[in-house]
Formats: sequence, structure tokens, C-alpha cells
Amino acid sequence: MEQPQQQQKQPLATESIANAFFAQFDTMTSSGAKTSEMYSGFAGEYEHDLLNMSHGYTHPQKIARVADAHLKDKNARILDVCAGTGLGGVALKELGFTNIDAIDGSRGMLDLAAKKKIYKNLFEELIGSDSVKSVEQASYDAIVTSGSFLPGHLGPMHLKPLALTLKSGGLFCMAMREEYLRTDYLLDLEPTMDRMEAEGIWQKVQRGIMEHYYNDLPGVFYVYRRV
Repeated sequence: MEQPQQQQKQPLATESIANAFFAQFDTMTSSGAKTSEMYSGFAGEYEHDLLNMSHGYTHPQKIARVADAHLKDKNARILDVCAGTGLGGVALKELGFTNIDAIDGSRGMLDLAAKKKIYKNLFEELIGSDSVKSVEQASYDAIVTSGSFLPGHLGPMHLKPLALTLKSGGLFCMAMREEYLRTDYLLDLEPTMDRMEAEGIWQKVQRGIMEHYYNDLPGVFYVYRRV
């Protein structure tokens, strides 16, 4: 007797929209104003579409928990990099952190983040490869960021400017899709991290894999401590 075929689970409509949005960046070789404009145009739907994905959109919570495991001072000054609409800030606040700033290149995203009333300061800046101009060097206890290192966004060239905003002993906590490590844009990411460690800028604390980082896709996370 022929067995009935199992129906393959179809992606939710909102999930398909989110996937299509991120797919636009796959072939981009640089970040900048175009990326910012694309996010500002999608800002109104961004959070709703991501939160309604089949496996949820949980990597802001996951990297927040990683940071929480290493950062014991709940009043530590944290910079949420590429904060978007503030989902990372929400996750950090739920863990008890109270001193959080946000930086993002999209005005539309930051306007939505501001409504959450989590951040002490919100900086609109497209982070360059030389420095982070909106904040002073050696002024943060931690950087927490997820979903920010991908084609057309942050890349290896942005690691050092970000690291320099950390105080001595400050933590860099970042998560991203593991598959992006094999793209041309991010192929030099881990070698750059290693070179920065050899140069005495920071020390590796942890590298790990996150299951179901983006739907079924795994993620990779890093924790570095500023020397």
C-alpha cells in the first residue's frame, strides 16, 4: 500500500519576506549608505517579520546570555552595535543590564529602538574601517552584537575600530551565521581576529556554535577580552 506523502513544512509568509530581505546582501562587497537605506525602508516590518519566523528570532537573546555569562556587573557600560530596532537591548535588559547604548546606521531603525526606552544614548553612524566616531575610545565595558557581520554589513575591517572602543578588560561578544564565514566578504574574519590577538589588542575567551541561530542554520559566536 502506498504511504501518504508527508507535506513539507512551508515557510511562513513573513519568514519568506525576511529571507528575501537578507538575501539582497549576499552579493554585496561593501557596507554603506545603500545598506542603511534598505534597512530604513524595511524598518516598519522588520521586527514583526523576524519575530514570526518558524523557529523564532532568538539570536539577540542567545548572544545576550553569552555576554551575561562573562559580564557580572549589571551596570557595565554596554554598546549594542548595529542595534536595529532594539531587540538586543530588550534581551540585555531582561537579564538585568541597565547601562546600554545603541549604535546603528539606520535612522528608521533607531527611531523604533528609541521607543523601547532601553538605551541611554542612541548613535546614528555607519561604522567605518578607521574609527567609531560617535563614541570615545576605551569607554565601554562590553560590545554586544548579533546579525551584524554579514555581506554588505560589518566585516573584518571593522573589528579593530570596535575593539578600540573597549576599556582594558572589556568584552567583545558577537554572533553571526556560521555560513557567512565562507563568503568572500568575511573569509578574513577569523584570521583578522587572530592577528589582533597576536598584536596584543585582545585575547580570545570563547568560540562556540549556536544551534538554530537563524531558523535551522547554525551560528558561531565569539568572546574576546580587550588587553
